[in-house]
Amino acid sequence: MSADRTALGSGLVLIARENRAARSIAVRLVLEAGAAFDPQGREGTAALAADLLDRGAGGLSAGEIAGYFDDLGVSYSAAARRDTLEVELRLLSEHLPGVLERLRIMAAEPTFPDVETERQKGQTLTAIAERDQDTSSVCEMALAREIFPPGHPYHAPRLGTRDSVRRIGRDGLVAFHQERFGPAGAVLSMAGDFDRIRALEIAAGVFGSWTGGTRRARAIIPDPPVPDRPVVVARPIDGKTQADIGLGFRGLRRLSPDLPAALVLNSIVGEFALGGRLGKAIRDRAGLAYYVYSRFTAGLGAGPFVVRAGVSPERVRRALDLMRRTIERVRRQGVTPAEVNDSKRALAAAVPRRMETNTESAAVLADAEFYGHGIEYPEKLPGLIRAVTRTEVEEAAERYLTLGRHVLIVAGPPIDQEALQ
Repeated sequence: MSADRTALGSGLVLIARENRAARSIAVRLVLEAGAAFDPQGREGTAALAADLLDRGAGGLSAGEIAGYFDDLGVSYSAAARRDTLEVELRLLSEHLPGVLERLRIMAAEPTFPDVETERQKGQTLTAIAERDQDTSSVCEMALAREIFPPGHPYHAPRLGTRDSVRRIGRDGLVAFHQERFGPAGAVLSMAGDFDRIRALEIAAGVFGSWTGGTRRARAIIPDPPVPDRPVVVARPIDGKTQADIGLGFRGLRRLSPDLPAALVLNSIVGEFALGGRLGKAIRDRAGLAYYVYSRFTAGLGAGPFVVRAGVSPERVRRALDLMRRTIERVRRQGVTPAEVNDSKRALAAAVPRRMETNTESAAVLADAEFYGHGIEYPEKLPGLIRAVTRTEVEEAAERYLTLGRHVLIVAGPPIDQEALQ
């Protein structure tokens, strides 16, 4: 069933998609308040703010918020992503008015109590210590640091660093909330067992009093510079038995017109079936990798397009050689009609499946609205994918998979960096 959309005078966009197949409702609130907007030197602010939204708001304590949700069986989570801060709730339909009122209070009036802030900072520092010993996480962070220069919104890790988190205090959280939270530009998406017109009326009545924040167009994230030669970095971590490889290229924005072609390209290279061409070459035929795949992260800003693999240390050079050969073959020899057709069928079929559950439906619609595609985009995307041509896929490969202007990261047991060239 299609969704309805309305925009309040405050700038908040409300979306409702009716699904009577289950008595539950999924709600997602999306704010332009992700890690990209962390203050310089206080990276991790958005992640910390997300973690503290339910630790006190308005006149409600953390215990009162948690008790209310527990009594009603409400599932709650909040997280800062790269561009966005997102709150997700799952609830029974009869509880929608009260739960939305709690959500409004938490979004508009978080109190960031000192005790809760210090406790959460301690938990975040523990998570950072664990992250910094995880080869996959270290590889991902190093890719971002090398692809995006210092000062770029995508340069720093989402949780921040030990030093940056220690510098975050309540005053900084309050300032971040005042600057980045507000109804203008926010999206509230609902999917589930309700009359969608009535659900929009309830949400409008609850959130009509929400004011504050700064009215602005969507943020413009600058493109990072493209390296004129390969950037190769080894990140040694003592005591590890697996090496994580990341081969990164500058990618594309969510609103790039070649997004459907890039989706098909990514499927062919490292996603279709058990990992596309990369999976066949590196895992199936050579037996080198624990895992191998490709992905791109298209957001307000561009990229990156990344190839990732996990291998034993003695197999790093061989796996890298096969990665490079596979990518170069795609660029030089192109893709086959069968690869294009198979990937298009798989991708076009996957989009409607994402709309089958309330949680995914609310997420997909909020995402489409936030990034400027519009709530009709989930219905249009399968057709856009089916219309992609082989030539468009090969042009996307030429545009994005440029060996010689890439970033290579290997994280794990110490390895000679010269051997990675």
